[in-house]
Amino acid sequence: MIKSNSAYDFAGIYADEGISGTSIKNRDSFMRMLQDARDGQIDMIITKNISRFGRNTIDCLKCIRELRSLNVDVYFEKENLHSLAKEGELLLSLLAALAQQEIISHSENVKWGKRRKFEKGDIGSIAWDNITGYSKNKSGEVIIVEDQAVIIRRIYKEFLAGNGTNRIADKLNEEKIPLIRGKKWMTSHIQVLLTHEKYSGDTLFQRQITPDPMNKRQVKNQGQVPQYYCKDSHPAIVDKEIWDCVQLEIELRKRYCEEHSVNRYQSFKYKDTLPLTGKIICGHCNHSFVIKVSNRLIDKGTAYYECSMNRTGYRQPKKAGCDCINQTRLNRDDPKQIFIDAWNHLVENKELYEAEWLGVIERSDILKAYRAKELMRLVGEIGIIDMMSYELMIQTLSHIEIETDGRLRVVFLCGTKICS
Repeated sequence: MIKSNSAYDFAGIYADEGISGTSIKNRDSFMRMLQDARDGQIDMIITKNISRFGRNTIDCLKCIRELRSLNVDVYFEKENLHSLAKEGELLLSLLAALAQQEIISHSENVKWGKRRKFEKGDIGSIAWDNITGYSKNKSGEVIIVEDQAVIIRRIYKEFLAGNGTNRIADKLNEEKIPLIRGKKWMTSHIQVLLTHEKYSGDTLFQRQITPDPMNKRQVKNQGQVPQYYCKDSHPAIVDKEIWDCVQLEIELRKRYCEEHSVNRYQSFKYKDTLPLTGKIICGHCNHSFVIKVSNRLIDKGTAYYECSMNRTGYRQPKKAGCDCINQTRLNRDDPKQIFIDAWNHLVENKELYEAEWLGVIERSDILKAYRAKELMRLVGEIGIIDMMSYELMIQTLSHIEIETDGRLRVVFLCGTKICS
């Protein structure tokens, strides 16, 4: 049309292949066309119809108004409409609104169709190539990408071995194990992998939704639309029992921090200096013991553990809420020796505890059962220890309780308690 008309000088074709017209943000050619118009290289734009120009009413009108201010005419062939005509903007507003409504209507129809498939457990519409550890073969079947699955299984194993998400991410980065998408491992990546139900072989449909088809931004489904859960919908990367144990462990750590008013379940940062940070708990007020430095003349400058809710100093007034009467002090290195003694007691008397551990394994609490199996294995493999191992401690110890009279109780993750 343009080349055959001698009155026109052809300025070029601006087309964004396969890009939705619901937003101009990602339409590179469209943005280049606007810039050329601003630079005076274009004085007329010919497009097939309004929906090809833009389906978002606000964006469409905003661009047309800018072009009109530049005296650039937009001609819509199907509607036989010029934007510079007097009646142009009113008609364009109506037609663009209709085009936008068509998109919304089409989107709702697509969503309805997908929901019917979700109800039947159809996983065909899931973008499996975007999920770490999975892909599709030529037949369209969901398959496990084994080199990625190995990393995922390792993450689950290390989490149950007591490591936090920060430490797991740091270890993967230290070993230069690349993130699947080629970026650096972050805590958020580990958290997503540990909580995604697809790694157990199940599928939760409509975990996220797109409320507005115009901006296409996904948000978490918090009850806006029904969710559908399909069990055994595809091959599992992680054993279901391990996946369930990890979910229980996540809740246990969160609850532990809330109950004992600690910021972190355990801190790798202090593993060489104060490895039991957050693990020493007051038997009176349930808060954690913290490290302090003595101001007493007899031991001035000595570091010791004391309940964080107990007042410090002889003449200092109590702070608001600091009413704990537990004045028990532990020397800085006492907690290490307490753990060593408790561990060696288990090793030396494992026959006495095996019946208890087997009873835990037979009960319905799968996380404690897992912990009991691991404790039995480690007691047999490691035996007597002379020094405290941080890795062994985080894998087996829940906490150490200190009573007001100085008595203590070592509580292991499977529930076993050793009192003194």
